[in-house]
Amino acid sequence: MKTASNETLSNNIISHYFGSLLPKVIFYLPTPPIIATDWSESDPNAAKRLIEANGNHWRKIIIIICKLVSKELSCWRTIQNTLFQQNSIAHLPMAIAIVDQSTEKTIDIKPDSSIIHIICGKNTFSRFTIESTLLVSTLSLNQQQTIRYHQQVFLTPYLDYRQFPNALIDLLRPKLHQDR
Repeated sequence: MKTASNETLSNNIISHYFGSLLPKVIFYLPTPPIIATDWSESDPNAAKRLIEANGNHWRKIIIIICKLVSKELSCWRTIQNTLFQQNSIAHLPMAIAIVDQSTEKTIDIKPDSSIIHIICGKNTFSRFTIESTLLVSTLSLNQQQTIRYHQQVFLTPYLDYRQFPNALIDLLRPKLHQDR
């Protein structure tokens, strides 16, 4: 079976991967959350436990991801409990990949038109071999709140409300949900 973790990514640079093994969207982040030894993404309270262990910072990340992948934006709150589940009819299958901080420009995303890659923040992007000049299309609120992309690869601001407000979420959502 082709999975995101063994076909789309170079595994040696991903320090943590959780979520769907067949995602439609992968969020790449620079810093891993604290994960309890008994934590399981299949636990119905997985997102809640992740937030409890990591505080407000990861609560914001989870909320922004929920708003982006929820099939109905008005239902984003209800998908938090199923966010990491393998199959859900309420949201796009998604995964979070934490990029190893010790890696410098060695990450290569293998083209796969069925997966959208969301690289969160310039710090994370600096670890990829993708040239920023290839990301020629933009979604923008202003100079600081801009998403650059090409086909299935998106460079977004870090998942924080100041950098990634609801108005920017509203610009990106149609790109994630078209033809899905």
